[in-house]
Amino acid sequence: MKKESKGKGNIMFSMKKILAIAGAGAMLVSVAACGSGTAGDDGGKKEISFQTWNLKNDKYTPYFEALIKAYEKDHPDVTVKWLDAPSDGYEDKLSSQAAAGELPDIVDGGNSILYGLAKAGALLDVSKQAPDAEKDYYEGAWKSVTMQGNGIEKGAYGLPWYVNDGPTYWNTELMQKCGLDPNKIPTTWDEYFAAGDTIVQNCKDVYLGTTMGYNTEDLMTAGVKSFMNDDHSKYTFNDEAGVKQISRFVELYKKGGIPPEALDSSWSQAADLFQRGNLVSMAGSAYSADGFKQNAPDLYKNLAVGPRISNDGKSASVAYEMLGISANSKHPDVAIDFARFVTNEKNQIEFDKKASVFPSAKGGLDDDYYKSIDESTLEGKALKITLDQVKDGYGSRPSEFTDNNGSKNFQQQIALAMQGKQTAKEALDKSVEFANEKLAQ
Repeated sequence: MKKESKGKGNIMFSMKKILAIAGAGAMLVSVAACGSGTAGDDGGKKEISFQTWNLKNDKYTPYFEALIKAYEKDHPDVTVKWLDAPSDGYEDKLSSQAAAGELPDIVDGGNSILYGLAKAGALLDVSKQAPDAEKDYYEGAWKSVTMQGNGIEKGAYGLPWYVNDGPTYWNTELMQKCGLDPNKIPTTWDEYFAAGDTIVQNCKDVYLGTTMGYNTEDLMTAGVKSFMNDDHSKYTFNDEAGVKQISRFVELYKKGGIPPEALDSSWSQAADLFQRGNLVSMAGSAYSADGFKQNAPDLYKNLAVGPRISNDGKSASVAYEMLGISANSKHPDVAIDFARFVTNEKNQIEFDKKASVFPSAKGGLDDDYYKSIDESTLEGKALKITLDQVKDGYGSRPSEFTDNNGSKNFQQQIALAMQGKQTAKEALDKSVEFANEKLAQ
């Protein structure tokens, strides 16, 4: 799931930013009493609305138009109205739609986006409406749509759609220049920070990367026991392992191994800095490789790819996209049926091949396409590494840890630690305290 700018119409990493809906609690408090976001019937025809974000473009429009046409052919009494919204301000748009009673029947979003809607009562519990749906998806995918606690009755507030993660890209030319062996790609945090020390010693105005421990995976893959307790009543990431990890980032920043721009939590130009030759490494997505090939061919020739940095060999940054169903839909059964159609194994695989992402539908990862990846190319290597991470990894960011309820404050506290204005322990303690207060609200 953090990070450089992304979007499916945009080549660079990674899956859409999973953030909180800004002001969801305030704007959606009365959403259950609002009207439906579904258009009325016309001569007995049932119309449902299906909203994606950043998908209506030359690459994906033909796919969705054909998908809708096929569904409508098999369901002549149904009309599907496809809506698409830009990435910028999407969370706010959903919040406004729900508050006005105009939330589309089916909405595309990540788990933190849908969490805000579910907490406000704006989404259906699919496990009640369609109890047989769970069997169609991988266990980890179904877990990603299951929410509970903090005002949410335990349930599945959406259907799993595609899955994404990504490898780490390395500039081998810079590695050689700065004293690193391109044949020994760092995979653990010890190796990563050692590489940073070597770069600082041998190169000026060249940085290891922009990663600063802002992301939950940076803590979990470094040995933090849990980000939250089991009943999701409090955060627990300020343990000894977490403090050690943030302290290592603080030291690397002080030495000059992380660019000053990374202190700004809203700064999202890591890909540009990487393409300009100022970064040795960058966490990306499988489809970043094609972007480098098109936008930075000279860099592309010097790239190697490795897994996400992790002490246990598992990625903690697996991100799930999902489709939520409006609680005020006039045709909830139709909306769920269409969402299951979009997310079935066949249709997921077709979309995932186009987007270089992965299916959540059970059996999808066993498709021949994923068994015959050509690893002789950078694109193939990136896809294979990401596939392995999706199979064995997990998503470490709780749905509750939204932008406004923890993530932004987390970034701000770490930035203060980087600047020497507080210790790593103080940064994590304050972040946990803030996030726990938000849970209690």
